[in-house]
Amino acid sequence: MGGYEDIWEAFVAERRLEFGGHMDPGWQDGHALSASLMIPVETGHLSDRLDPLREALRPFPFVSLHPDHFMHITLLLLGFLVPKPEEAGEISSERLTNIEIRARRTLAEFPAFGVEFANLNAFPGAAFIEARDGGMIKRLRETLSGGCGLKMPSGPPHMTLAYFQAPDGTGVPEGLISAIERYRDWPVGEVRVKEVELTLLDLSRGYPEPECLAKMPLA
Repeated sequence: MGGYEDIWEAFVAERRLEFGGHMDPGWQDGHALSASLMIPVETGHLSDRLDPLREALRPFPFVSLHPDHFMHITLLLLGFLVPKPEEAGEISSERLTNIEIRARRTLAEFPAFGVEFANLNAFPGAAFIEARDGGMIKRLRETLSGGCGLKMPSGPPHMTLAYFQAPDGTGVPEGLISAIERYRDWPVGEVRVKEVELTLLDLSRGYPEPECLAKMPLA
């Protein structure tokens, strides 16, 4: 996957929606809990700049807007938590503990940094805000992947604002293209990244508070 402009151009050209996010039954595949490493984002000071984006997306019935407590940047999806992993994508509590130990040790040497959020964009399954950070989130992902023995994800970092929940292959209405296009050049604000969280998400609920298993400070 290319950069932000490539993602937008592909979305406009293909005009195809997917059922995005953790509530997709096809993605859950019967699992109850999903574990990840993420950067939580406090949005209180960003609300004046986020509200117009939310209002632009709200009229579309397939849009599921993220509440403030759900805003974050996903670093690594670790897998579905199960007692005894038997399939790809499943992970045990023992493995999670091992990841926490290794991640905490790795992050102790990684510096805190700033992230500037700007510009509304979209994948087939979600609308998101671009993250400008001078490559620090990519470095952070690489550091965690190497230190914890995890697969490095593809694609640029972003903060998801809403899921698109439509049957795969649904056409994109012209109104959605226009609504996003109005905010393709829209500064949102800056946050300071000081820690990474190891979290569990209850897949049976729409937008639960992610359960924080561990907070790991950066240097």
